[in-house]
Amino acid sequence: MVGTVFLWMYWPSFNAALVIGAGQQRAVINTLLSICGSCIAACSISRLALQRIDMEVLLNATLAGGVAIGSAADLIVSGGVAIVVGFFAGILSACGFLWLGPFLKKKIHLHDTCGVHSLHGMPGVFGGIVGAISASLADSQYSNPEALAHSFPEIKNGRTAAD
Repeated sequence: MVGTVFLWMYWPSFNAALVIGAGQQRAVINTLLSICGSCIAACSISRLALQRIDMEVLLNATLAGGVAIGSAADLIVSGGVAIVVGFFAGILSACGFLWLGPFLKKKIHLHDTCGVHSLHGMPGVFGGIVGAISASLADSQYSNPEALAHSFPEIKNGRTAAD
């Protein structure tokens, strides 16, 4: 539990480390909101499925929001979108811990001792899709021109973020 609390505090700095300008503040806020969304989803799924809150599911699925928002943390302007991204990542991760992990262990004898697939794998793929969508929608309203050119260097040559 202590590790999750530390990661809750420091994950925003991981996602904002390579961002410049106002995007850094946006990355920190979006990461925190996404982690909050995944925590709500993890509690909800655990409570609905087990009639109690399972701490293993809660602690691991909470961090899925930070994983999923990582590639798009500085591009998403709306806090609501960040919460939704975290919520869906929390659902994916909690379902992975509750059902997919035991299913894979039973069927193909795949034992994921640390829950890497459910915490990083599925939310990471989902985050990659969110990042691709966010990058294709990025324009000058998301960032100042210098920060946008830093993220998308070919903009200086006339390409758009979607290109």
